[in-house]
Amino acid sequence: MIRHIAFFSASDPTHLDEIEAGLWILKDNPHAIAFAVHRNLALDEISGPQPDFIVMADLKDEDALAAYKAHPLYAESIRRVRPLRDVRMAADLHLPD
Repeated sequence: MIRHIAFFSASDPTHLDEIEAGLWILKDNPHAIAFAVHRNLALDEISGPQPDFIVMADLKDEDALAAYKAHPLYAESIRRVRPLRDVRMAADLHLPD
């Protein structure tokens, strides 16, 4: 299984609700086994700038991740969120079976 994790920060704090709504569009992507969007609590005192949102999607394998990213809902989320975000970082990892 693959866990896809993406971190987003807003270019303007007034856009947080709009960004969150745009990220939640991905919950209906049929390629994700599990999906969640979380606002960062920003409790880590060591970190510098921190993201506003963490998105996690669990997918069966690399092919499912590619299909997830090729799905129209992924494109729609990008269309809504990209103009409002500052930073986006992503990481993908294998979860033990």
